[in-house]
Amino acid sequence: MTIGNRVAILREKFAQSIGLPFAEILTESEIEQALEDEGMTYRKRLFCPIVTLWAWISQVLDKDKSCKNALSRLISYLVASGQPVPSTDTSGYCKARKRLPERLLLRFVRKTGKQSHEQPQPEWLWCGRRVAVFDGSSMTMADTSKNQAKYPQPKSQAKGCGFPAGRIVCGFSLATGAVLDAVISPLSVGEVNLFRQLYVHLQASDVALGDRIFGTFADICLLFARGVDSAFRVHGARKTDFRKGKRLARWDHIVEWVKPKQCPRGLKKKLFDPLPERILLREVRFHIPIKGFRTEDVTLVTTLLDPKVYTRIDLAELYRLRWHAEIDLKHLKTTMQMEHLPSKTPEMVRKDFYVHLLAYNLIHTVQLEASRQHQVDPLALSFCATIQHLSNFACLLAHATEEQRTYEYTQLIYLVSTEKLPFRPNRVEPRAVKRRPKAYPRLTKPRKQLRRQLMNDRYFPRAVA
Repeated sequence: MTIGNRVAILREKFAQSIGLPFAEILTESEIEQALEDEGMTYRKRLFCPIVTLWAWISQVLDKDKSCKNALSRLISYLVASGQPVPSTDTSGYCKARKRLPERLLLRFVRKTGKQSHEQPQPEWLWCGRRVAVFDGSSMTMADTSKNQAKYPQPKSQAKGCGFPAGRIVCGFSLATGAVLDAVISPLSVGEVNLFRQLYVHLQASDVALGDRIFGTFADICLLFARGVDSAFRVHGARKTDFRKGKRLARWDHIVEWVKPKQCPRGLKKKLFDPLPERILLREVRFHIPIKGFRTEDVTLVTTLLDPKVYTRIDLAELYRLRWHAEIDLKHLKTTMQMEHLPSKTPEMVRKDFYVHLLAYNLIHTVQLEASRQHQVDPLALSFCATIQHLSNFACLLAHATEEQRTYEYTQLIYLVSTEKLPFRPNRVEPRAVKRRPKAYPRLTKPRKQLRRQLMNDRYFPRAVA
C-alpha cells in the first residue's frame, strides 16, 4: 500500500471522528486553501499537515497528552483498516508538528471562534447584542534555555528553581464561550497592551466586556471608533462623583471624560494623538449584598448611554456574566491541562497554545450543535462531560459506516445536551485544598547542583563528629 493511500485512510478516519463537528466550519478544502495561502508545500508522507493537525487536536483532548499516545491512535486507525504497523518512533510526528505554520493555527482559531460568535440564537444574546469578554492569565512551560530567553521566569524565583512563564489574554464569545482570539507574551508585557492586539478583530456592533484594567480612556475611544461599544469596571485610581454630569437615576449618570495629557505606555502616539479631547460616558454603580462575595460595590463605565434600552439592571447582569471568562480560562488551564505546556521551544509553546484553543473551540462547537437541536443554553452544558463523550465516541465514529455514523453522532449530540450543570447561583467555596501534599522540601537550588551534591554525599560521606 502506498503512502498516499495510507494518508487518505487517516484523513478519512479523522474527518469522520474528531473532525466531524468541524465539518461545516473547517473543511478539508478550506484547510488546503489555508496551507496554500501560507505558502506551505509538502511531500507525500504519512504525517501530512491535515493528518498532523487532527492528530494534534485529539492529542490535547486526551488525558495522556504524550506524542507516543497520539501516534498509537494513528497506528490503531491503520491497523483497523488492514494496513501494516508503521514505525512507533515519534520523531516523524514531532517534526511534522514543527512544520505546521504558527499563523495557520491562529487563523483556524479565529475562524472557528468567529463562526460561533456570529451565529448564536437570538435568545442567547444580551439585549440583542453580541458580547466579547476579555480576560488575562498566565501559564508556564518546560524549563529550557530557549524558553527562559523568550519567556523568562519571575524575578522573585531563584535561577534554576522556576519555570518560564508567559502572559496570555483571550477574548471569548459571551453567548457560546468560544475563543475569538488570543495572544501570548512574556510576563513583562501588560494585559492592556495585549488587549489592544485583540480588539482590532471585533466586528461593528459588538460589545467589549472586561475588568477594570481594560477601561482606559484611549481604549474606550479606539473601540468606539470601530463601532464597538464597551463596558468595563472603573479603575480604582479614578474618582467617580455622581453629583456631577447628567443624572439618569440614583448611581447612574452621564459624565464627560477628559483625554489624558500623556500617551499611555504601550500605545502608539499616532493612535493616541487623533483621539477626541472629551468623550461622553455613562457611569453606573450597583451594590452586591450577597454574603461571601469579595466585592460589595461595583462601578461600570460604558458607551451604552441609553438608559431605556440598557437599564442599570441590564448592565449589572452583564458585568455578572463577565465571570464566564474566568470559567472559560479554568476550562483551558485546568480541564484541558494547559496551565503548563511541555514544549521545549518558544515556537512550539505558541503552537501548542493555539492547538489547545482550537480543540477548545471544537468542544464548544459540539455544545452549540447540542444546544440548537435540543433547545438548551450552551453555557449550561458540562465542558468536561462533552470532552469525555467526544473522546469515547471518536473511535466508534472513525470505524462506522455512513448509516451507523449518522446514528452515533446523533446520539453523541443528545448525550451532550443532557449533561446540564446544576443551577448553583451565588455559590461560595473556600480557596483551600483538603488533600495534604507530600512532605518534600521545595527546590531551592538548580536540580543539577542538588544531584551533584547527592552523588558526593553517597560516595564521599561526610565525617560524623
